[in-house]
Amino acid sequence: MNCKKHFRRYARAIFGVTVGLFALTVTAGCQTDKAEVDEPISAYRDRMLVEHQQEVEVRRAEDERADRRRVENDRTLIQLAGSQSEETKRASLMTGPDVEETPSPAEILAQIPDPSEAEQVFADRLAKIEATAREARVVNQYKRVIAQAKEYLTELHRPRQIELSLAECIRRAIENNYTIRREAYGPAISRANLVEAEAAFDAVFFLDFSYTNTDQPTSSALMSNQNDYRRYSGGIRKLLPTGMQVQTSVEQARTFTDLQFATLNPSYDTKFVASFTQPLLRGFGLNYNRAGINIARADVQISRETFIQQVRDTLLNVEQAYWQLVQARRRAMTLAETVAQNWATYQSMKEREKHDATPVEVNNSKSRWQSRRVEYIEMVKLVRDAEDQLRNVMNDPDFKLSENVEIVPTETLLTAPITLDQFAEVRTALDERSEIRQARLAIEQARIQTQRAKNETLPQLDLAFQYDVQGIGGNSDNSFDNMTTNRFRSYTVAVNFSYPIGNRGPRAALRRARMQESQAVVYSQQALDVVVTEVNAAVRQLNVRYEQIPPQLEAVRAADGNLRAFQARAEQVSPSYLETELSAIEQLANTRRVLLQVITDYNVAIVQLEKAKGTLLDYNNVVVGDESTGR
Repeated sequence: MNCKKHFRRYARAIFGVTVGLFALTVTAGCQTDKAEVDEPISAYRDRMLVEHQQEVEVRRAEDERADRRRVENDRTLIQLAGSQSEETKRASLMTGPDVEETPSPAEILAQIPDPSEAEQVFADRLAKIEATAREARVVNQYKRVIAQAKEYLTELHRPRQIELSLAECIRRAIENNYTIRREAYGPAISRANLVEAEAAFDAVFFLDFSYTNTDQPTSSALMSNQNDYRRYSGGIRKLLPTGMQVQTSVEQARTFTDLQFATLNPSYDTKFVASFTQPLLRGFGLNYNRAGINIARADVQISRETFIQQVRDTLLNVEQAYWQLVQARRRAMTLAETVAQNWATYQSMKEREKHDATPVEVNNSKSRWQSRRVEYIEMVKLVRDAEDQLRNVMNDPDFKLSENVEIVPTETLLTAPITLDQFAEVRTALDERSEIRQARLAIEQARIQTQRAKNETLPQLDLAFQYDVQGIGGNSDNSFDNMTTNRFRSYTVAVNFSYPIGNRGPRAALRRARMQESQAVVYSQQALDVVVTEVNAAVRQLNVRYEQIPPQLEAVRAADGNLRAFQARAEQVSPSYLETELSAIEQLANTRRVLLQVITDYNVAIVQLEKAKGTLLDYNNVVVGDESTGR
C-alpha cells in the first residue's frame, strides 16, 4: 500500500515536471528581447540627446552602402561623382565665391559694430576724423554726435544683462525646447508599439471554471432528471512565428446525477489536452506572422528620424534667431549714430536760422531727424522682439519672457570664404537627410504590407492535431492518478479548408497595397529631388552672399571716404553744406545697413547649407543617441 502511494507521488511529480518543461519550451520558442516601456520618459529623453559619439560614422557607412545598391538597381536620374561608372565619371565640382580679394574681418566688423563696442568704436572714428578734418567744427560736431548717440543707445539697456554665445543658446535649447521635449515622446511611443506587436507571441495562461445544474423531465428510467456539473481547466496557449496555435491544458470535471445505474456518483474526470493548429496557406510563414513586428520596428526608426529632423529644425531656428538678434543690435548701433548726426545737423540749422538758414531748411532738417528717430524707436522694438524670439526657441526657465533682461550675443559674425565640393555636398545630403531615410523605411513598410496582403489572397487550409490523456475516479486524486497511468489516450487529426467565392476583398486589399508601395517609391524619388534642389540652392546662396561682401565693403569705404573728403575740404559752413554733409552721412549709413544684411545672410546661409545636407547636428557637436542601446 505504501509502495503504491509512493508510486503515485512520483508519477504526479514526473507529470508536473513534464508539463512545466513543455510549457517553458513553448513559452521560450518565440520570446524576444523587450524594451523597457515603464521607464521614465525624462530618462529616455536624456539618453536621446548626448554628446558626440563614434556611432555616426558606422551609421553613415551603412547608409552609403544602401545608397549605392539603390543607385545600381533603380538607376536614379541623379548621378554623383562617387556612384558613376568609369566612362561617365566626372571631376568634383569645386565651387566657391568668385572674389579677387578677401577683405579683413576686422575691417568689416568695424563698420557694423555691436552696441557693447560703442565706446571703442566711437573713439576710433573720432581719432580718424581728428586726423583728417581741417576745422575744429567737424571734430566738435562729431563729439556732439557721440554724446547723443550714447544717449540713444541707453534705450537698449536693461537692468540685467546676460552674455550668451551661440553654443550656449544651442545647449539650452536642446535641454529645454518644448518642441524637442514633445517630439522626444515619439520614439518612446513607437518602441512601446513594437513591444505591443511582439507581445502577440507571448504565452497566455488561462484558467476557466463553469458550473451547470440541470433539473429536467425524462421519459425513461435510463435517463437522469437532475445533474450537477462542475468543470475546472487551466493551461497555456501560444502563437508561434510560423502561425501555429499551440495549447496545453489540464481540466477536471465533477458530475453528480440521480441516475440509479451510475457506477461512480459523483464521478471525477481528469483530462490532459495538447492541441496544435498550423495554417498551410493563408497565415503561414514567418514573414506573414512577424509582419506587424517588422512594421513596428520600421516605425521606431521612422520616429527616431522624425525626432532627429525636428531637433535639426530647432537648431536652425535657434541659429537664425541668434543671428537676427546680432543683426538687430548692430543695426540699432548704426542707426543710433545716424539719428544723432541728423540731430546735430538740425541743431546747427537752428543756430544758423538767424543768419542764412531759411525756415524751410530748418524744418527739412528737423523732419529728417524725427523720421530717423522713428526708425530708431522701431529698431529698438525689433531688438526686443529678437530677444523674445531667441528666448522662445530656447524655452529656458532661466530666461523667462516676463523678465526684463538684455541678451548680449558674444558670437562674432563669420566673414571668411568657404570653398565647397558641390557633388560631395549633395552626396552627403543623400547620406544624412532624415527625409530620405524615412522614405526608404516607408517603402520597406509598404513592401511588408504587400507581402501580407498577397498571403491573405490564398485559401484557408489548416491542419489540426489534438492529443488527449484521460482518467476517471471517485475523487479528484484517484481521477488524476488514473490519468497519469497514460491508459486512456485518444487523438484527432483534422483538415479545415475555406475560400471566399470571388475572393474580392483580399484581391482589392492586394491592389491597394501594391499601389501604396508604388506611391511610396514615387515619394522617395521626390524626396531625392527636393534634397538635391535644397543643397544646390543653399550652395548658391552661400557663394552669392559672400561675393556681395567685397563690393559692398567697397561701397562703405567709398561712402566713408566721400564724407571724410567733403569734411576735410570744407571752407565755410552753410545750410547747403550741412545738407550735403547730411546726405553723405545718410549714404554711409545705408551702405553699412546693406553690408550688415549681406553678412548676416551669409552666416545664416552657412547654417542653411548644413541643414540641407543633414549635418547640422554634427556641425554643432550634437548627436541623437540610440535608446535601445542606452547611448
